[in-house]
Amino acid sequence: MVKILFFGTVADKFGKRSVDAQAGVSLSELIAQIGCADMQPLLVAVNQEQTYDMDYIVQDGDEVAMMPPFSGG
Repeated sequence: MVKILFFGTVADKFGKRSVDAQAGVSLSELIAQIGCADMQPLLVAVNQEQTYDMDYIVQDGDEVAMMPPFSGG
């Protein structure tokens, strides 16, 4: 299983902070499966490291975080 964490407006969209999903799919497939494909821009981190590799195959035990871009002030 893969733990998916939601932050900011992504969490607001789902009304929750996390869900579990099956391993063995690419990040792009995972994003589409959970209904985040329309949320752009979207920052994605795997095991607390930001990634742009949407072809990465999520592995059992991975933690995937999805969040909107952050801005400082």
